[in-house]
Amino acid sequence: MTDASPELPLHRDRAFISLWGLGFLTSTGRWLDTLVIAIFVLDRTESPFLVASMLMLRFLPMALFGLFTGVIAQRVNRHTVLRYTTGLIVLVALAIYWLAAAGVLEVWHLGVASFISGLVWATDFSARRTLMGELAGPARISRAMSLDILGGSATRILGPIFGGVLYQQIDMSGALLLGCFLYFAGFVLAWLTPRKIEEKAQEKRSVVEDIRAGLGVLKQHEFLPGFLVVTITFNLWVFPFTSMVPVIGKDILALSDALTGFLSSAEGVGALIGAIGLSVFAKSEHSRYFYVLSVVAFCVFAILFSFSTVLWLSFVLLLIVGFVSAAFGAMQTALVLMNAPAGYERQMMGILTVCIGTAPIGFLHIGLLADLFGPTSACLISATEGIVAMALTLWRWPNLLTPQVIQTESN
Repeated sequence: MTDASPELPLHRDRAFISLWGLGFLTSTGRWLDTLVIAIFVLDRTESPFLVASMLMLRFLPMALFGLFTGVIAQRVNRHTVLRYTTGLIVLVALAIYWLAAAGVLEVWHLGVASFISGLVWATDFSARRTLMGELAGPARISRAMSLDILGGSATRILGPIFGGVLYQQIDMSGALLLGCFLYFAGFVLAWLTPRKIEEKAQEKRSVVEDIRAGLGVLKQHEFLPGFLVVTITFNLWVFPFTSMVPVIGKDILALSDALTGFLSSAEGVGALIGAIGLSVFAKSEHSRYFYVLSVVAFCVFAILFSFSTVLWLSFVLLLIVGFVSAAFGAMQTALVLMNAPAGYERQMMGILTVCIGTAPIGFLHIGLLADLFGPTSACLISATEGIVAMALTLWRWPNLLTPQVIQTESN
């Protein structure tokens, strides 16, 4: 599966650390952009729906092209995919910075940039994360994904805090300039990442046949269909809650830009704590429990957050939300790679990307609810719908709460 020595700790594997660092840098830029764009759009339009629409556009490419990302990763060297996609995001970031510095930035510019950024993000699962999983091997994959989530959780702290402070102290262009540096550093690292995984020759099939073969796996598998329904549930009714955090911070809690960034970072603080615990103690056989129960817990604490009118309590509740979301994020990739039949890992990652790509519908849903009933009620309604959906999913697929069987041999 990999030429990496199984005795070599992940933190000493140069290829693994390079891929981890690439994710860390680009994710910091992504979360910085998310907050800065939310504040700009809310200040310019006073519309929670348009704020949610920016995130909707970022996730839309996953729904439109997610299946093809797995096919592309099957045919094109994944290191090449990483190098050119990180180059594209650098160009987009520079263009948006230039428009902001020139004082001509409009909401539609950010919409286009969010969509292009989403195209790059859509390749992350089938390229970077799949490479990390192959380097780790079956026995260490849960821990490897936990380390990736650990880094991603830290970026959810750093990105919003830097974005909020720079937006308030300088202006939007100051925050965007930092994003440009982060993306460029990721671009450099993508070119420096050593190639430790040999790309194996794959069976030659047409694109349609390749996609059909991947979808055919679901008909023969007991766990993966239910797993994907949980993923869809999370992205339709649970994760879109995060788009309302800056809106609640600004409109309900009456926070400054910097304090809004501080509040938004709370989820990252909790996710970081959760990821540290998972990276040390996570066992692959428990991954299904973590994945399912974290979604339910996320919904419960999102509802509690919607009732809070005090900054410190809102911060604590978001911290807990981040803590449980770390388990969901860490197990998502690991469960696909542990359960996908040999030779179909990348197709399954492409299908997973499509399921994550249902988030635009969720962002539109919660955005419309916020415009109609306010952001607090929108969070309450959406999270309640998520709990109902999870109850129905567990009734249909009870095997979601069974221990994960660990493969003793690599694929």
